[in-house]
Amino acid sequence: MLFNPPDWASQPCRVASLEVYTGGQRVLSIPVDFQSYYTLGRASDQVSVTLDHPSCSRVHAALVHHTDGRIFLIDLQSTQGTLVDGRRVPPNKPVVLKDQTRIRFGDLESEYVLRCESAAEKRGAEEPSAAPPNKRAATMADARVRASHLLVKHKDVRRPSSWKEPVVTRTKEEALAMIQRFHEMLTKGEVDFAALASQESHCSSAKRGGDLGEFGRGDMQKAFEDATYALKVGELSGPVFSDSGVHLILRTG
Repeated sequence: MLFNPPDWASQPCRVASLEVYTGGQRVLSIPVDFQSYYTLGRASDQVSVTLDHPSCSRVHAALVHHTDGRIFLIDLQSTQGTLVDGRRVPPNKPVVLKDQTRIRFGDLESEYVLRCESAAEKRGAEEPSAAPPNKRAATMADARVRASHLLVKHKDVRRPSSWKEPVVTRTKEEALAMIQRFHEMLTKGEVDFAALASQESHCSSAKRGGDLGEFGRGDMQKAFEDATYALKVGELSGPVFSDSGVHLILRTG
């Protein structure tokens, strides 16, 4: 099934991740604070986070950021259900999550634990904020776009770690130099964007060749969003700076 995010879905305003535990040991940390929502399920080509177990539905659940900063989980009528802190949640009903909330999907052995900043630790005013509800409602009619990106992090981003590097130590200038080199390779036709992103991007979307799917106004960090909307379909951006690092963006729809 396709997930249609609720009107209150908004660009995240606090750092958040899903910590994956198997056998009591943390095996993975998945950032969930770049997009307004993340889908989870068995169909790796349709979701943001893959749940690799036959008991999980193809699109099992969604994690959604609210305009007020809260984070919600929505079970998308999954066959085997979703447990939040040991209780099965009703389908299609948003359930608010807090720091260290424990989540289980179907009969998947792994447990997912949400880690997020408290309200007191929310990002400061210098960072892009979500559009207010009235403005967001007005912009929902804007055309949605689709894009892929390649992200290089540096030590000054809000989360200096990734699936590629547990601790990012490069400078912003070094990250920019890497992006410029990748841009040159792409414009010369030396490499395919998806292939390069799958190997070099620090975003979890690397597993999908950098594909972020469709999004609209207010769903992404403003600098990233503005750069994407300024591109024509099929056009590659130059370096784009956001709180997450330095990006190359390929608009695909």
